[in-house]
Amino acid sequence: MWRVWFLGLVQGLTEFLPISSSGHLIVVKYWFALPAPGASLEVALHLGTLIAIVVGYRQELWQWTHDLFQGSYPARQLLYHVFLATLPAAALGYFFEDRVVAYFIPSAVIVGWAVTSLLLWLTPVPTSDPYRSIESLAPWEVLAIGTMQSLALWPGLSRSGSTIFMGRLFRLSPETCAQFSFYLAIPVLSGAFVLTWWRHPLQHPFSTPFALSGTIVAAISGLFAIKWVKSALKRPRVWRRFGLYTFGMAILTWWLGG
Repeated sequence: MWRVWFLGLVQGLTEFLPISSSGHLIVVKYWFALPAPGASLEVALHLGTLIAIVVGYRQELWQWTHDLFQGSYPARQLLYHVFLATLPAAALGYFFEDRVVAYFIPSAVIVGWAVTSLLLWLTPVPTSDPYRSIESLAPWEVLAIGTMQSLALWPGLSRSGSTIFMGRLFRLSPETCAQFSFYLAIPVLSGAFVLTWWRHPLQHPFSTPFALSGTIVAAISGLFAIKWVKSALKRPRVWRRFGLYTFGMAILTWWLGG
C-alpha cells in the first residue's frame, strides 16, 4: 500500500509543479528498485491528476462550458487554442512513442532536468506592463506553446515549466499562463488515461482498493501542487527555486550513477 501512496504523491505533485513527473517516476523506480506500477495503477494516477485540474479550476471550467453553449467567441477561441496547442504533442506521441519511451532512463532525465532549470531561471518576471489574453494569441504563438509541451515528452523536461515559460515570453500574466498550461494538461492526461485503458481494457482505476487510494492521493497532492504553482508564479524568487531543485536533482542523479 505504501508504494501506491508514494507513487500517487509523486505523480500528483510533480505533474503540476515545474519539476517533471516523468523524471521523478523514472529515478524513483530506479533508486528504490520499484516494479512498474501496472496498468490499473497507471490509469488510477492519470485519473487522479485529471480530477485535480477539474476541482482546482471548477469555477473557470464551468464558466467556460457555459459560455461555449452560449456561443461566446472568446470561449470558442480558447477551445480552438487548446486544440491547436495539443496537436504537436499528439503528433509526436503518435509517431514517435516507441523512440520516446526508449529514453525513459535516468541519464536522459539528467539532461531534461538541466534544461528545465534553465527555462525556470529564464522565465520573465511579472511586470506592470499590460498583459495579453489567451484569445489574443496568434496561431503561431499557440503552436509555439504546444511545441514546448511536446518537447516535454522528454523525461525530466517539465511540461508545466515549459509551457509557462513560453506563455510568459508572449506576455501572458502568471495566472493566465498557469491556467492555460493546466487546461492543456486536460487533453494530455485524458489521452494517457484513455490510451492506457484501451490497451488494457480489463484494468480500471477502481479495480482494487490500492488503485483507488492511488487516485485519491494523486488528486489531493495534485490540487495542492496547482495552488502552489499559482502562488509561486507571483514570486519569481520562489519560482526559480524550483530550478535550483531540478538542477540539484540532476546532479544527485548523476552522482548516484544515473
